[in-house]
Amino acid sequence: MPREKISIAMATCEGSAFVGQQLQSIADQTQHPDELVIFDDASTDGTVREIQAFAQGAPFPVRLESAQDRIGATANFERAILRCQGSLIFLADQDDFWAAHKVETLTAAFEDHPEIGLAFSNGAIVDENLAPTGDDLWEALFFSSADQDRVRAGEAPAIFARRVVAAGTTLAFRADFRDVLFPFPDLPSVHDAWIAFIIACLAPCAVVDMPLIQYRLHARNHIGIRRRGLIDQWRQARSQVARNAFREELAFFDLALKRLQEHPPGLSDESPVRTLIEEKQTHALNRSVMPKSFWRRLPSVVREWSSGRYDRYGYGWKSAAQDLWLRG
Repeated sequence: MPREKISIAMATCEGSAFVGQQLQSIADQTQHPDELVIFDDASTDGTVREIQAFAQGAPFPVRLESAQDRIGATANFERAILRCQGSLIFLADQDDFWAAHKVETLTAAFEDHPEIGLAFSNGAIVDENLAPTGDDLWEALFFSSADQDRVRAGEAPAIFARRVVAAGTTLAFRADFRDVLFPFPDLPSVHDAWIAFIIACLAPCAVVDMPLIQYRLHARNHIGIRRRGLIDQWRQARSQVARNAFREELAFFDLALKRLQEHPPGLSDESPVRTLIEEKQTHALNRSVMPKSFWRRLPSVVREWSSGRYDRYGYGWKSAAQDLWLRG
């Protein structure tokens, strides 16, 4: 079997504070990539200079392109991934720090299991100085050992339909799936959720129970993943209701179903994946149009609870309580 060619796609934007450490952690890998492809989102700080200086002595080719105008994280990653030439594509954020054996470990998962389309790992959550917080990504994302076993058993679409558990900076995927992945949906910060869900619908996924990155929390995180206490969960739930995040979920799964139907051989009417997506669409639609009046939305909450969709596609009683008490 020929050796996998490895590409790393990195998106940067105003990242001079931490990008140097991230680049060094990639240079220190026990298995080097064949290329590092970076697309910078019109940075005005020293990010580009840091990358250019690193590229001069890097132990692998570094290709850097820059947007003239700000395009956002999702489009930035799309441009970087499209320029990758490897058979395996790793995603890299600008502010994390990789364990030295990350590339080697995830690549081995693909080489040992040619049928898998995506592999992802856990990660340690650290502060801006890389000091451990004592938390890890899977705890913060409520990715339980039972859910891990379900992904290993081939039920990844059901788990990924509930929530994002495969953080982009922890995953790698086969480049063969780019045709179905692109273009990314024009929705806020969805590239990792989109990649994980679409590939999971088409191929098995590998779960690597190792902290292969240090996920850095700092003041300018684009999306700050951390373990949340009940007060933080309550605040996040209020924020989701205020911006009607369920409408965004509905749009995501509408687009996912359309994309998977268009991609040969498509989805039959009897496909379990199609049934799952349609159930998720129903749940997201019902939550997006909840009446403001408590007494008018109570029957809707009871119907969703009775259907089991709060458990299958949300956080169970917490999601039901969110709809019942945090609206209006």
